[in-house]
Amino acid sequence: MKRRNYIVFLLILMSCTLEAAPRVASPLSHWLGLSITGVEANVFPGGDVRMKLGGGGQAHLLYELRKGNFYFNAGIGADYIITNCSLDHYADAFNRVDFMGEDVIYRYVYTDYKDQQSQFRMVIPVQFGYYIGEWAYVGVGAAFRTSPFLNTFSAHTRMLAEGEYERFVQPIRNTEKYGYWSEAEYQSTGRLRSATHEMAIEAEVGIRLPMPTKRFQMRAGVYVGYDMPIQTYKGKEIPLVDYSKVDSNPTTQTLANTQANLQLNSLLDSSVATHDTHRLRAGIRLTMLFDVTVQKKICKCLQY
Repeated sequence: MKRRNYIVFLLILMSCTLEAAPRVASPLSHWLGLSITGVEANVFPGGDVRMKLGGGGQAHLLYELRKGNFYFNAGIGADYIITNCSLDHYADAFNRVDFMGEDVIYRYVYTDYKDQQSQFRMVIPVQFGYYIGEWAYVGVGAAFRTSPFLNTFSAHTRMLAEGEYERFVQPIRNTEKYGYWSEAEYQSTGRLRSATHEMAIEAEVGIRLPMPTKRFQMRAGVYVGYDMPIQTYKGKEIPLVDYSKVDSNPTTQTLANTQANLQLNSLLDSSVATHDTHRLRAGIRLTMLFDVTVQKKICKCLQY
C-alpha cells in the first residue's frame, strides 16, 4: 500500500514539475505579413511586334513559417499591370474595282501602331527562402495568376489609303474623290480576348531592415517574375484591323465612314503575334512581417 502511495505521489510530483517548468521556445515561428511590389513589365508576343516598357503593382497578404534561417510563405493578393507593345508598319491589300471599273490593288497602310493593355488579376504566390547571415536573404517561388477580371486594351495608329494600278509606277494617295484617304489618326478601345490563367516563376533577393522590436520585421528586395500562360488560347483567328463595318463600295465609301467604323484590335489578340504572350516583370518588393507565434507563459512561482 505504501509503495502504491509512493508511486502515485511521485507521478503527481513529476506532473507538477513538468507543468511548472519553463517552456523551451519552439524553433518553428509563425508570421503574418503584407507584401507590396512595384514592377516594370514587358510582354513578348513574338513576330514583328516590339515590346515597350510598362509597369504596375502587386499587393498580397501572406502567412510565413520560419525555422532557423529557412522560411516558407504562401499568400493571396492581386496585381494591376499595364503593358505596351508596338508595330512599326502594317498593311492590308485588297483586289478591287474602282468607280471607273478599273482593277486596282487597294491598300490600308498603317504606321506606328501602339497598343496598351491593362490587366487586373488575383494572385496566389508561394516562396521558399533563406537568410544569409544576419541581414541578407534570397527567395525563389511560383505564383498562380488567374485570368484577369479587368482585361482591356487601347490601340492607336496612323493610317492612309492608297491605290496601285498597273499603268502607274507610284501608288495614288491623298485623293479623297477616288477613295484614297490622306494619313490620319485612328484609335480603338476594347477587351482583350486571348488572356488565360498564368503560372509565374519568381525570384527575390534583398536585405532585412533593422527594426526596434524583433516581433516586427521588414524585408526590402529586388524582385523578378516570368509569367507563362497555362493554356493556349483556342479562339477564332483575329485580324489586326476589322473592316466588317466599313463601306467597301468605291462609289459610296467616304472618309467619315472609314473613321467611324474602322475597328483596331489588340496586337496580343491578333494573328500578327506569332505565339501566346509571355511577360517579364522586375521591380522592388517591400514585405512587412509580424510575429504571431504563441509563447507559453512561464510559471510565476519559478521567477523567484
